[in-house]
Amino acid sequence: MKFLLILFLPILLFAHKVNLFLDLKDDNLYIKSYFANAKACVNCKFKIESNEKLLFEGILDEKGEYNYKTSINDLKVIVDDGNGHTVNKKIRFQEQKDEEKTIQIAKINKEIEGLIEENRALKNQVKVLEEQLNYFEIFKVIFGLVLIVLIFIFIKKVKN
Repeated sequence: MKFLLILFLPILLFAHKVNLFLDLKDDNLYIKSYFANAKACVNCKFKIESNEKLLFEGILDEKGEYNYKTSINDLKVIVDDGNGHTVNKKIRFQEQKDEEKTIQIAKINKEIEGLIEENRALKNQVKVLEEQLNYFEIFKVIFGLVLIVLIFIFIKKVKN
């Protein structure tokens, strides 16, 4: 009996682990928390801190989620399920400079133009291959007819 308890104890302990996912986009902090068995962390308390100062305290909804509107880019979120299990994560959003964005957009546009040109070339190759395939179909039919005629000639000579 002790063996079974020792065997299943790690599974039972892991079942209460709290997972936390954060995403910081468009001045919104998206919080999602759930247990290891994929059940949402319903009514779990959470805190949002920045530079060790409490910004907001609240409770997660029935999906284990919360959206917090903020313009601060360096945050720490702490989720407590009430049973002594807590998890915390830090998230930092680094804005790109306008110059970097312009360079990235230019690179992406250049790649798109290259892909469009490559697509045109591949379409032309496909058309050429389809035409060649049509010619081969005609030759296959002619070859088949010639083969049938040769078989009949051979059979006629064997009978004589």
